[in-house]
Amino acid sequence: MKFSFIITTKNEEKHIRNTCLSIRIQDSRIPKEIILVDACSNDATVEIAKPLVDKLIIKESNISQGKNIGAKASQGEILVFVNADVILDKNWIDKVSAYFKDKSIGAVHGFIEPMENSLRARIFAIIWNLFILFSSKIKKVHTSGETTLAVRRELFFKINGFREDLTAFEDIDFGLRLSKIAKIKLARDCKTIASLRRFEKEGYLRWSIIWILIGLYYFLRKKNFLEKYPIVR
Repeated sequence: MKFSFIITTKNEEKHIRNTCLSIRIQDSRIPKEIILVDACSNDATVEIAKPLVDKLIIKESNISQGKNIGAKASQGEILVFVNADVILDKNWIDKVSAYFKDKSIGAVHGFIEPMENSLRARIFAIIWNLFILFSSKIKKVHTSGETTLAVRRELFFKINGFREDLTAFEDIDFGLRLSKIAKIKLARDCKTIASLRRFEKEGYLRWSIIWILIGLYYFLRKKNFLEKYPIVR
């Protein structure tokens, strides 16, 4: 079983090194590759990441397009979609691969720990994790894009990957479609450290309200609430 880690970037010079290194130094014998799809960054993202990845693709694209491009270039049986600003535990691959021994499980995702050390960040992470746990129990939200999502290759392509017209909630949409043909496992022991920079910089209340609006619009109309998702660096 080979893991293909797919990272999409746009001006991520501050975080991409640590993200790639956390994948590179995994304490596991399971084979892996790192594929980076960069949307024409104008900072040092590509220069920093190039020696740390196995495949580098530079193409103007939104997040959904980038993920699909990376998937098509991959060779692994397990595709792992990773945000460019997260850090994986050194045993993450082994923990996730153990769940995939159950053939009925099609995808695995986990909880987050905040990269920022503020009280607001810690409280928000707790609330977020409880929301994901509750949503998974009532079968309403099946995946979270805040950290990582691991999915079987054949299932990814069976449902045609991510919807490329979505610039946000693409992970939620993907999980809802995938859940119709396979089980999605919320693995509490597969935590990743994630940056909450968007909320820290622009306000937790403001962005929580925006996310609620994005979610409501998606569930009502299955379309984008924001045509272009704002970049926060």
